Amino acid sequence: MQAPVSEKHPFYCYISTRACYDPARTIYVCAPDRDAADMASLERFAASSGWRDIAEADGAVLVLPLAKNGWGSESVALLPELYAETQGKFPVPQGEGLYGRGGKLWCWETLICLAGYGEGAVYAGNALAAAPGRFTAAALVGGAPEDFSAADAPSAHFMTAGVSAGYDKKNRDVPVRLWMFLDRPEQGQAAARYFSGAERPAGTGCFDGVPAALYGDRVRLSTGTFGPEPALSSLIYRELFAKTIRWKCGPDGALADLAGREELIRSGRFARHTVRSGGREYDILVHVPRGREGQRGLPLLISLHGRGEPAWMFCQKNGWEELADETGAFLLAVPDSPENIWFLDRDGGALGAMVELLAAGYGVDRERVYLTGFSNGAMMTRQAGTRYASLFAGLSAWNGPSSEALPGADGWQEDLARLEEEGWQMPYFAYAGDRDGVAPPDREELLERMLRLNGCADRQSPDAVWTDKDRYAPDRGYRQGERMTSQVWLDAAGTPRVAMTVMRDMPHGAIPDESRSAWELLRRYRRPAGSREIAVIPQDKNA
Repeated sequence: MQAPVSEKHPFYCYISTRACYDPARTIYVCAPDRDAADMASLERFAASSGWRDIAEADGAVLVLPLAKNGWGSESVALLPELYAETQGKFPVPQGEGLYGRGGKLWCWETLICLAGYGEGAVYAGNALAAAPGRFTAAALVGGAPEDFSAADAPSAHFMTAGVSAGYDKKNRDVPVRLWMFLDRPEQGQAAARYFSGAERPAGTGCFDGVPAALYGDRVRLSTGTFGPEPALSSLIYRELFAKTIRWKCGPDGALADLAGREELIRSGRFARHTVRSGGREYDILVHVPRGREGQRGLPLLISLHGRGEPAWMFCQKNGWEELADETGAFLLAVPDSPENIWFLDRDGGALGAMVELLAAGYGVDRERVYLTGFSNGAMMTRQAGTRYASLFAGLSAWNGPSSEALPGADGWQEDLARLEEEGWQMPYFAYAGDRDGVAPPDREELLERMLRLNGCADRQSPDAVWTDKDRYAPDRGYRQGERMTSQVWLDAAGTPRVAMTVMRDMPHGAIPDESRSAWELLRRYRRPAGSREIAVIPQDKNA
């Protein structure tokens, strides 16, 4: 296994033997000057501090940059430059990885963590202040940042190649999660105030026996005697790195809590079921809305993850769980695909088996089953939702790349032609980001076909345009409605049948407001058993 090499920024690297199909966390560790001076010392530090073992167990990539002349001589641009030089170049240890990655690991922008010790902690803190949106979480041991001069510099909007004219976030506005371990509290108070925006701690917490002053909900300051011991590294990983993600849902991302795979099941938020189809087993995570336990007859919403994003992670991302609890209106099912990718010919038939399983176990309403998905899940939504049209009363595809980018959909174009020839109807609601280089809005390939299937006007003649001024206002529950603009096509009765929503300053990601919008549209429809036509469910006049 040959790890990438950087002549400009040499580094020690350890790639977990467990790293494979799932997203790989990248952990940058800035060792103290004495341990960062040569490669042999970096390798020893990686082992003695416990970070190598942590990376192995987590399926992560561990990177320790070389600082031959000490961290005081290094530019804060080192880490961003090192990231750019190595992005997409870490090999899969076992040789088999996620489809389409060329045998390289998918090191997610949303899972980049930073730890520093001694002089390396000072440097890491300064790097965090200069480029806060690059890091999911940071831990500093025995040193605190000293340079906040980049506070009023424009955000580097790490998640997007560009931003709209009105986007004016500065570095100081980008939230970070930071935990400092220092000898004395006064060493870290300036950094705590800067990164939290709070003048003093709001309280204290205790994390596996280690107390910390809490500055807001993002910054912790622990004081005492700390060093690069494995027990402390394990604490940092368990209580900070493993519980935090920066979702790729805007120019600087959004910090959020993240429950691990088993923790999510233990919490009771989701139940795990398994269905067998085509000789394969598919796990399904099922969420029953709060207060509706045991109730039969709920609609079913199936949400399909994107390539490389397992169901346990994806189900925490887009707000469907919270919306189900808020409305009590639908059962949520989030299935897992083999090897973290959906292929129509391999996996499409499993959706029917899932519906049968959930109809038997939960009594879902078979006439109100809706399919939605993100990225590769959007591709599957288009393809399986039309090949197996009789299963579904509506589809919603988010950030879906062109079907030409993925094989394994033999005959899908014939499926579409057959639907149109036979007069099938299918409400269809698509979403895209204006900064999405993977699936830009003008490449939404199913829109014109769906306009014809639903008897709507052509693509250039929408019947309505919805914005936050009318549809996506705060009093309707939207938190970022100003980012949403929808072109809407209506049927003869004035009911939305097709919509294309573009999200401003959105990379290849999504926000909970899209779930709210999609549900308001999907819930209007049901497919009577055996019918090619869609029936409209009466809504209140403000819906």
